[in-house]
Amino acid sequence: MLRRVKLMNPFELAQDRVSQDRITQERPQPIERKVINCAARATPVCAACGSDDIICHATAQWSNEAQEWQLANTFNQPARCNTCHTDCNLVWLTLN
Repeated sequence: MLRRVKLMNPFELAQDRVSQDRITQERPQPIERKVINCAARATPVCAACGSDDIICHATAQWSNEAQEWQLANTFNQPARCNTCHTDCNLVWLTLN
């Protein structure tokens, strides 16, 4: 007994997948929203003179997830006030 089997063309399968992909792309996709915790904004000021002109030696590292530079290390060095030219303790003031 002879069986006839239809051979499948792999290019037809690829064409069907492309058509199916177009159908799913035309449907509205749910919007993915990132929830961001909005903490109170603050700024560091010099405990001695109250200036916000503060520097600190640090290393920043790029974050692919956040798409921003993030503080990586401060080398355990004190912050320095550019107004009174001293190593300073910081006081954090809340901003509106």
